[in-house]
Amino acid sequence: MQRFALAVLLAAVGAGCGSPPVSSDPFGRQNRSVLLEDEIKAAKGFGWTAYDLINQLRPEYLRTRGAVSLRNVVVPTATVYLDGAKYGDVQSLKLINGEHVSRVQYLNGSEATTRYGTDHVGGAILITTK
Repeated sequence: MQRFALAVLLAAVGAGCGSPPVSSDPFGRQNRSVLLEDEIKAAKGFGWTAYDLINQLRPEYLRTRGAVSLRNVVVPTATVYLDGAKYGDVQSLKLINGEHVSRVQYLNGSEATTRYGTDHVGGAILITTK
C-alpha cells in the first residue's frame, strides 16, 4: 500500500513539473506577433508580395480596429516600416516582393505609439528583408 501511495505521489509531482502542452499549430509558432523566415518559406507562393504573405499567414495584421473616438471617425490603419525606415500604409505591402521578406513583426497601437509616436494608433508592421 505504501508503494502505491508513493507511486501516486511521484506521478502527481511529475505531472506538475511537466512542460506546457504542445501547441497544435503545425509550424510550432509561439508568438502571433512575429512571422519568421522558416514559416514564410513554407507558405510562400510564386510571385507573392508581402501583402499576400501576411494576408495568408496573419490576416489580423491587416484588419482595421475601428474609429478611435466619436469625434475622429477616421479609421487608423497600420503603418509599414521596411528595414527600420517608414515605408507607407498597408497597401504599400503590395509593392514589396515576398521573396525578399525574412521577418514580419506586428506592433499593436500602444506598442507602435510608444515606439514611433502618436500617429501610430493603428499599429505598425515591421518588415525585415534578406
